[in-house]
Amino acid sequence: MDFGSFWTVWFWICHVATWSVLSHFALGVPFDMILEVNREKSEDGPWARATEALILAQVFRYTALGRRYGVVLTGVTAFLVTVLLTFSVMEQMELARALATILLPMTVIYATSLQTAFRIERRGLRGADLRGAVRFQRLVNQLIGLLAIMAAVALAIWEQVRLMQPWWF
Repeated sequence: MDFGSFWTVWFWICHVATWSVLSHFALGVPFDMILEVNREKSEDGPWARATEALILAQVFRYTALGRRYGVVLTGVTAFLVTVLLTFSVMEQMELARALATILLPMTVIYATSLQTAFRIERRGLRGADLRGAVRFQRLVNQLIGLLAIMAAVALAIWEQVRLMQPWWF
């Protein structure tokens, strides 16, 4: 990305691809596996067993990493977000604004995924309830992605207006 980030086709391709992938994989589980389980007639079919095993493996991974590195990752993420927002707001860097429209919502998605993983572990969810929690996480990912794209478009329009009318700012 160059410093005219909002106006390159690569920024928008990257933005849409990021949200497409994050919407398809909730907790690291592809959503088509959930759909295949719903097509199966049995709760104990091969798709149900494979999907539950993958979800539980991802839940274990998220919770183990959250317990081990949670404080460090929170501190590093907070620092990097602060630096990014400082460059975006105080230094008026368009590249920082563009990166913020991708990275800040990704941070929120990671936090909500971690929260969902801890909730699944705490409640001991299995079967349909487990898949329901993943479906809800996918909905949250989609809503965050939608808001991120809308924010990127709004910032791009604001940036263009600001560049066209420099005496306003």
